[in-house]
Parts: sequence; structure tokens; C-alpha cells
Amino acid sequence: MALRNTLESYGWLAKLMHWVIALLLVGLVYAGLTFNGMERGPDRTELAALHKSMALLTLVLLTVRLVWKFMNTHPAEPDGTPAWQKTAATLTHWLLYAAVYFQLSAGILVSGQRAVSFFGLFEIPPFLEQNEEQHEFFESLHVWGWKILAGLVALHVLAALYHHFKLKDDVLRRMTTG
Repeated sequence: MALRNTLESYGWLAKLMHWVIALLLVGLVYAGLTFNGMERGPDRTELAALHKSMALLTLVLLTVRLVWKFMNTHPAEPDGTPAWQKTAATLTHWLLYAAVYFQLSAGILVSGQRAVSFFGLFEIPPFLEQNEEQHEFFESLHVWGWKILAGLVALHVLAALYHHFKLKDDVLRRMTTG
């Protein structure tokens, strides 16, 4: 399997980053919903710290993914794909990238009043002053952000499954087996 993308398929690095980021996003939603429902205490604090570390890792990987995307070709759409579907696919992908960045940024701003550890390796110092109103605002953006992101991910997955099972084309395979 090639490192770089071709007109037929994504390269192994793009595939790896796609699936690792997807797994991280699932883990982030699960961890976020779990610690949000927990009582304050060391278990909640530990899970919240893991959530924040995973978010920072996702931010770095997504940035690398976008740089790699601009450095590579993109697999061609199947022959006969209507223009509206090409536009919808492009728009959905860019909205996904924007929604992930928005969500991660809102989360960073929620945590901006406290230091954030990156898997215990180093710490990002607080960069916002203590302000409860500001904290609540960014937290509400973060809550809405994951819901919007979940909707876009669902649309993305449904479109891939539609291509695979209904249209029986290679759209899904080019991001999996090639």
C-alpha cells in the first residue's frame, strides 16, 4: 500500500490518521459524557484529564491530517457521480474539519482557566483569568459543538454506507482496503 494518495485510493498515512482521529473522537465523546455525569472526585478528575489529553492529541493529528491532505491528490469520485453529490461530499468534509476544530477550541477555552496536562508529559499553563460567566459560555458551546459534530459524523457514515451498499462503488473501500 502506498504512503501517498492516488486517484483510486487514499494512502496508508491518510487512512491511519482518518481512523485514529475517528476513534479518538468516539473516545472523547464517551469520556466527556461519562465524566460529566460523575460526582466530583479523583475518578472524575482523572477521566477529565484523559479527555483533555486526548483532545490535544486529536488537535495535533487533525492539523497533520489537513497538511497531508493539501500535500496529496484526492481520489476521484466514481464515474457518473452527480455534481450535487460531489459538492455535498466536499462541503460535508470541510464542515467536519471545521466542527472538530470548533469543538476542540471550545473545550480548550473551557479549560483555559486551569493548567492542562498532556498525558502527564508536560503541562499547558492557564491562559484565561477565572471568570464563571466565560466558563459557562464556552461550556455551552462545547456541549452544542459535540451534537453538531455527531450529526455531521452520522451524515458522513451514512453517505459512505450508501455508496457501499446501494451504489456499490469504491468510495468506502478507498478509505479502508483500497
